[in-house]
Amino acid sequence: INNKIYTLIIALFFAIGTVKSQDIHFTQFYASPLTLNPALTGVFDGDWRVSGIYRNQWRAIGGYPFKTISVGFDHPIRFFSEQINVGLVILNDQSGVVNLTTNRFYGNISYLKVKGKHTLALGVQPGYVTEGYDITKYSFNEQFDLGNSQDMFNSKLPNYENGYNKSISFFDLNAGLLWGYRLTKTISTQFGYTLMHINRPNRSFKSVSSDTTRFGMRNVFHFGATIALNDKNRFKPNVLDMYEKGASEFLMGGNFEHDLSIPTFKAVYAGAMFRYGWSGTFDATSAVVGLKWKNFDCGFSYDVNVSSLSTATKMRGAWEVSLIYISRNTKPTKIKIPCDRY
Repeated sequence: INNKIYTLIIALFFAIGTVKSQDIHFTQFYASPLTLNPALTGVFDGDWRVSGIYRNQWRAIGGYPFKTISVGFDHPIRFFSEQINVGLVILNDQSGVVNLTTNRFYGNISYLKVKGKHTLALGVQPGYVTEGYDITKYSFNEQFDLGNSQDMFNSKLPNYENGYNKSISFFDLNAGLLWGYRLTKTISTQFGYTLMHINRPNRSFKSVSSDTTRFGMRNVFHFGATIALNDKNRFKPNVLDMYEKGASEFLMGGNFEHDLSIPTFKAVYAGAMFRYGWSGTFDATSAVVGLKWKNFDCGFSYDVNVSSLSTATKMRGAWEVSLIYISRNTKPTKIKIPCDRY
């Protein structure tokens, strides 16, 4: 069974364009704002922000988990009701037995305007991406060797997998829009749209270019809200809908947040997310818990796989840890202009 799994994985890596595959994603997408939408750069109450998230999934399949980590920094430059925001985000993803590794380096810049109850933002995200793999970690049929006392596969024998580059690199471009609206004193909403891979970079390890080897434009719609239930309790729903080249994903859920009467421990929260995959197939349900301590916001989620893949995963999906730190806001709320008396 394991050999069949490995064969499937290696086939996916060397025929990227022929398979409907999803891009990198997170259950706690709202805790990774710089990878969700460049228009979210600088959208927070503080002088600067550091955000990080780590995801580990599918360890139950073959013992080779898919691991993703992202770290970002952003800083708003405020001019009264307007802002120019800048940020940096680095993302690393490692997949499967051949350790397909993706490194993404993005620079974010956005413009934000606040007018009354409305907040509007536009952001762009140019970046540089590298991808590579280690084929020596896979055994091919051509390397089968009964004379090898240590292993039935001899890595010193040729595998006849020729003509493939071990690494590739390309330029990538994303852009996004954001609209926030405060309905009442207790309800605020946020709607966003991101178009990823606008330039449709080529992703072939065999130096060929076609529609199947190029990224599809990834459309991302997201929604979030904060609903104050009373002085100490809030409900924060979140929705994400995205699709790319026939692959789609839909997440919905939310967290209940409760303020604590402790100076350093500000709040705790808990909730759930529900993920739907291709053709509306129910893929996973996720439990979420978190804690706000001083200026830190730490979240943890665990996915329970309920799709047809649950037979292989034994319903063990993925787990994530997110961490956000926001510095205090030193922008003065009132400006005094000295005036001489006459």
